[in-house]
Amino acid sequence: MKVCITNGLQPTLLEAGLEGTWSPVLVPRLGYCEFRCTLCGQVCPTGAIRKLPLEEKMKVKIGTAMIDKGRCLPYAHATPCIVCEEVCPTPKKAIWFEQSTALDRNGKDVPVKQPRIDLDLCIGCGICETKCLYADNLLYM
Repeated sequence: MKVCITNGLQPTLLEAGLEGTWSPVLVPRLGYCEFRCTLCGQVCPTGAIRKLPLEEKMKVKIGTAMIDKGRCLPYAHATPCIVCEEVCPTPKKAIWFEQSTALDRNGKDVPVKQPRIDLDLCIGCGICETKCLYADNLLYM
C-alpha cells in the first residue's frame, strides 16, 4: 500500500474477515488507480495484486463507475460539469455526455450535458470519483 502514488490503496480492517485484515482495497474517495502505474503488482508479497505488464494492466477491469444522480451536478442541480470525462484515462473515453435539459430553481429548462458510462470501456480506476468536484462537498452538508 505504501507504493501507491495516489494513496488509493488502503488497508481493510474487518471488511475482508479476520484473515483479510490489512489487505489492500482501492478507496476512490481518497485516491485512484493510476492508469500508467504497476508498482503495487511489482511489490505485492502475496500475489493478491498480480504483477502485470503495463499494456495489460491498462486493460484490466478492477471496478465499474456509477453516477449518483443525486450528487452529480448536471443531474441534481442543472449545473454544467465535465470533470469526470476530462480525467478519464482510457484511450477512448469511458465517460461520454448526452445533451439533455434539466429544470433550474425557477422551473426553466436549462440545457446540460449529462454524463453516461460506457460499461465496456470503464476499467474502474476511480479517478472520476477522486476528482469529482462535488462528491466530497456533500459530506459536509
